Amino acid sequence: AWGDESNARLGLYNTDTEEWKFVFYPLDTPTSQKGGWVGLSDISSVGEGDFLVLERDNQGGPDAAIKKIYSISLGDLDGVSDGDVITKTLVRDILNETAPGGVPLEKVEGLAILDGNVWIVNDNDGLDDSSGETQLINLGDII
Repeated sequence: AWGDESNARLGLYNTDTEEWKFVFYPLDTPTSQKGGWVGLSDISSVGEGDFLVLERDNQGGPDAAIKKIYSISLGDLDGVSDGDVITKTLVRDILNETAPGGVPLEKVEGLAILDGNVWIVNDNDGLDDSSGETQLINLGDII
């Protein structure tokens, strides 16, 4: 989200008309005992105007509370108006799946779809409180 806005903006560009539309994606409210923020880490196309969205908080370990994959549908964009708040549907809560060794990762930042399988990857940023390992996790065919 930008500034005081509680929803993230998604920019939609029409290559035929060279026009932009912006819609709002409703973010979950932070639920971690440490507060923090919730944001989007990645958006991947499923096809036909449907997308998977990786939404997460900025907390790791026992403070992590939100690591989820949602689906959104934008169709062919004709039915989408500038400023609309879009609807999201929970596909999977992946908090426990981001916890190799029992400790949830903070920065689950990548999502890809390959041969029907959904993959996620973390970014450890080389922080002092990180093991330094990058985790690539296959969630399987969840869509």
